[in-house]
This record gives sequence, C-alpha cells and structure tokens, in this order.
Amino acid sequence: MLLNLNTVPRTLQRVQSPELNCYLERRLLYMKNQKSYTLLFLIVLSTCLFSILGHYWNIQYYRQTDPYTASAPPLTTAMRGLHDKLYLSDLSSLNTDYAVNNLIALPATAQAESTDVAPDPLADVTANLAEAPTQGKLFAAASDSLQEEIQTYEFTTATEDYFADACFIGDSRTVGISQYAGIENATFLCKTSLTIYDYEKPKLTFNDEKTSIKEILTENQFAKIYLMVGINECGTGTPETFFERYRDVVNDIRKLQPNALIFIQGNLFVTQTKSEESDSINNENIAARNALIATLANQKDIFYIDINESTLCDEGALVSDYTWDQVHIKAQYYPVWKDYLLQHAIIRDDKETTISSPPDKKTPHGLRIENE
Repeated sequence: MLLNLNTVPRTLQRVQSPELNCYLERRLLYMKNQKSYTLLFLIVLSTCLFSILGHYWNIQYYRQTDPYTASAPPLTTAMRGLHDKLYLSDLSSLNTDYAVNNLIALPATAQAESTDVAPDPLADVTANLAEAPTQGKLFAAASDSLQEEIQTYEFTTATEDYFADACFIGDSRTVGISQYAGIENATFLCKTSLTIYDYEKPKLTFNDEKTSIKEILTENQFAKIYLMVGINECGTGTPETFFERYRDVVNDIRKLQPNALIFIQGNLFVTQTKSEESDSINNENIAARNALIATLANQKDIFYIDINESTLCDEGALVSDYTWDQVHIKAQYYPVWKDYLLQHAIIRDDKETTISSPPDKKTPHGLRIENE
C-alpha cells in the first residue's frame, strides 16, 4: 500500500522519528525514480516508433538512399521526413483511398467501337497486278503501299479531351499525375514503388481482387498508353538489363493493344544535390536508361517523350524549387507535366485511331486503379 504524503497529518510529519523519516525519504525517492522510469520508457518507446517510421520513409520515399550509421540511425531519417512533410503525403494517400479497391468511373465521351478489320497493306498491290500487268503501274502501286506502311508522325498540340481514351501506367510520379495534373478522364494504373518487373505481378486491386497490369490490358482496350517506370529500378541491375525487360514489356503491350499509340516517357531527373549524393539514383544513371528505352520509338505507333526537356528541369537536373524531396515534384507543378504531354500529342485520322475491340474486351473510360 502506497503512502500518500498529503494524507499524513502534519503533526505526524513533524515527529522526530528516525524510522519514520527514513521511511518517508525512501518513499519520496521511490516516487522520483518511478517518474524517471516512466519518462525513460516514453523516450525509448518514441525513439523506437520514430525509428520504424524513419525506416518506412527511407524505403517508401527516399528509396533506401539514406545509409544507416551510428551517427545517422533511422531516427534521423524520421526527422528528415518530418522536415520534408512526408506525413502529408501519407495522409493524402489515406484520404484518396489508396491501397484500397478503387475503381471510379468518371464522365467521359463514349468512344465509338469498331469491329472493322484493318485493310491488308498488300491489297492494292494485288489489285494492280490483276488490272495493270505493266511493270510501271505495278512499281507505282508497290511504292504507294510501302509509303503507307512506313508512315511516321510528328508531335502536335492537342486539347484536354485528348486523354479521354488514354491509360497511364507508372510509379509514384504517375500517382502524382493522377492526383494533381488535372487529367480527369483518363485511366490510371499506378502504384508507388512500381517497377518494370511488376508488370505481370498482382500488384493492383481490381474488383476486390489482386490483379496485374498485364491482365487489365488483356481485358481492356485503349487508344493511348503512357508508360513511365524506371526510377525505382536505378539501384537494381544495369541499364542494359533494365532495357531488356522494358523492351519485353513494350512488345507485350504492343500485342495486347494492337491499335494503341504507345508513349514511352523518359524518367524525370532528380535535383543536382540528390544526384551528387546518391550512387544509384543519379541523373547519369537515369539518362543512360532513358537513352536505351528511347531507341524503342519508331515514330509510327511507339513514341518517346522526354519530360526532362520541359521547364521542370534546368541544366540536366530537376529544378530544386519544384520538388519537396528532390525526387517528386510539388503538386502545383504537375499541370506543367500535363501541358507538356498535350504539346507532344499524336493525332491520326479517324480510321487509324478507332479502337477495334474483340467482343470480349471493353473500352473503359476514366478508370482509376491507384494503389499504394
């Protein structure tokens, strides 16, 4: 039973008893130690919790670029994250139902589906063979057919409804585009930390089931595919091994989406400070990978868009004032990204842009499957 000194009569407290005085001193010392132990426990508990939080932020946002040392434990990463306001990003993710089944159909103009079969490029040649056996006419017909086959396109400027039949695939930067760029009628298949190696993995939640990007592309048809992954792969393998996997994915998307325009987006640079501090996530590594994936473009149905040529970058690095963590841009600058994409649009005639979907495939509009 603990002794409450407030209940001890003052006369008793004044008793000059050595035993009582010793007892009271021990009780006072015990109470002081108890407070000290409680404070020490709270300090240790908060240190552990913030260390766990720092380790999470190091993986989720800093891409494990903060090495742990005796002078720089995970707790320092937590303090850095608090300074960078990473908790706002986490709260934003919760408020937008990330990491939850999130399939939202937004209003968009329905695109007419067509089951017309694309004309055989050799049909004109065959017809001319039967009707005009002369060598000159045959050569002219073959030349026209060949010119049509290798026709290429140049970038032009489009209006915002250009994205109505587009699908964006990517990592946390694409998540940012879906949230802040102002593109309201496109489909987004994006997830923080997504890599090119996750293409066939069930990383997204769709109709209460885990599924992969490949499965979604197998069941749905789009007119435009925007692909941007690679920043999370900078610490894995080499640019060459990354390119090999990237090429395989693009080829597979080409098979699954035969009528779609594929836009390969180069990975956005990081700030100069970040580039100098990191051995893996640096602009030299990003540029090497971008140069390789750019070779997949043919200006016919696969195009390369270099976002680093926009005003978001200057002198080969992300503008430091435009970013909150030296890797991701601030919310107010994502419309710059959207405008740059609209300035690099490909517009073909109606016959070529019409999506021909098999009966068992859908042409969705305004779907958002965003997981974190």
